[in-house]
Amino acid sequence: MTYHGLGYYGLFVALGAVALLRLLPSGSRAHRLLSRALLAALLVTAAIVGLSY
Repeated sequence: MTYHGLGYYGLFVALGAVALLRLLPSGSRAHRLLSRALLAALLVTAAIVGLSY
């Protein structure tokens, strides 16, 4: 698997997480945890793809 492939898989997972965030109540602990995890995953994905070039 290449770094570029990791970036694409990360974006597909992020889309699923965004869909799940819309279903969860906004004040719930699961919503806060998933939103922080999504932000961290997007930052890591951006760094991996950025460093692969």
